[in-house]
Amino acid sequence: MNSAKPVFFATLLGIITLAGLLLFKGREPDKTAGGELVFHCAAGLRLPVSEIVENYEEEFGITVRPHFAGSGELASQLEVAGGDLYLPADVSYIKSTREKGLVQEAIPATYLTAGLVVAKGNPKNIRTIADLAKKEVRVSLANPSAAIGKFTKKVLAGVGQWDGIEANATVFKFTVNDIAQDVSTGAADAAIVWDAVAGLFENLDFVHLPEFDQRRKTATVGVLQSSHHPTMALKFARYLTSSDRGLLSFAKHGFDVVDGDPWDPYPEIKLFSGSMLRPAIEQQLRLFEEREGVRVLSEYEGCGTLVSMMNAGATPDAYFSCDLQFLDQVQDRFEKGTVVAKNDMVLVVKKGNPKQLTGLKDLLRSDLKVGLAHAQKSALGKLSNDLLTKRGLLKDLESTGNIEILASKGDELANQMQLGALDAAIIYRSNALSSDQILEQCEIIELAKDAYATQPYAVHRKTPHKQLLLRLEQFLTGTEGKAQFLKYGFHWKLAP
Repeated sequence: MNSAKPVFFATLLGIITLAGLLLFKGREPDKTAGGELVFHCAAGLRLPVSEIVENYEEEFGITVRPHFAGSGELASQLEVAGGDLYLPADVSYIKSTREKGLVQEAIPATYLTAGLVVAKGNPKNIRTIADLAKKEVRVSLANPSAAIGKFTKKVLAGVGQWDGIEANATVFKFTVNDIAQDVSTGAADAAIVWDAVAGLFENLDFVHLPEFDQRRKTATVGVLQSSHHPTMALKFARYLTSSDRGLLSFAKHGFDVVDGDPWDPYPEIKLFSGSMLRPAIEQQLRLFEEREGVRVLSEYEGCGTLVSMMNAGATPDAYFSCDLQFLDQVQDRFEKGTVVAKNDMVLVVKKGNPKQLTGLKDLLRSDLKVGLAHAQKSALGKLSNDLLTKRGLLKDLESTGNIEILASKGDELANQMQLGALDAAIIYRSNALSSDQILEQCEIIELAKDAYATQPYAVHRKTPHKQLLLRLEQFLTGTEGKAQFLKYGFHWKLAP
């Protein structure tokens, strides 16, 4: 027996060590994962994107196959060609393809400003849009299927110059690179191109035009609904738009980049959430983790407790508050909140309502065990106190001795009701609908229309994961996320 013990423990140690190595490997960049991503990209972004693709393939062993063409041409092919990622030169293409159900997540990468490109030294002194309509000026224009062509036509038509300049165009090309090349080779005197594209040609000058300067565009990468590798595609999209990886290549080639997240193969983000939101968001958070390849550390508590934690030094990346007034208390640390939903407060009583309670006034009757939330620890407690004070009932209720428990959050009161420890409690509707077991033991009595809380979502001003947190907001409030809120009795407040 004794001789067997070393063998047993050696085997056990080997298993534990192997498990530890596998776990560690799961947190490291996987250079042997294999696979391929199909990437549709605007031609004007070819230079930085080709460099980013090469760097990514070398670091992670994932093949990224870029296809460069005009943004509109690419958009028209997405339904047929499928693929994993789409990066047009103008976010309007992301919006239109999203409306068609072709694009899911989207991350901004770089800004683009259109303007004139002319030969070095501007020998023909072309300075304004009106100069392009002069007979002696040869103009190369992009086809409206390209982002620059569509944008050029829209701006020129808006200032009444499109017809004259179109008539003066010697050629229409399919990409912004082609029309810049025309000016570079002397085939045209001027073209309207993106500023960063102009910077690729040493023999050309870029002339800013006020009509275009005030309408800067954003090149945004989208993950396609057709992707068979959405987590892989999102990882590459995060790399492409990261401040210390992909955006360095864009900046190196003269692009004006966005404020991107720093690169992290496996980001962790911390979410503070009022406990009443848990039934509506918990499932979506797990799906978000799986799709994005990230980890969300969720802290569910009464909002008064969460605010106290933040005042003591805790710094969540985002805060989903039970009510606006609890975001207001820490608003200086967060971006402006997005109001997502409204949640009613209700009175819950034992099944069959044996005490025949019909409203808040009945809570003053003798021989009752009433549960309230703590006014300092939770939004529910603060709002309950405000409601009872408004009805002139709070002091009388406190004097009856009926208040059996002051809980730190609503789900604790729901559990006490389910156990039969209370006759009545004021909770959120979502607390009451959070499980079938609660409704088997209790029933709901509606309160006044002004008995509700409003839930805002806000991103911390100093989070390094701002873009990721904005995508989390979109994921929680998308079609499936909204359905979860409605399932648990929330009223939708988010504007379309």
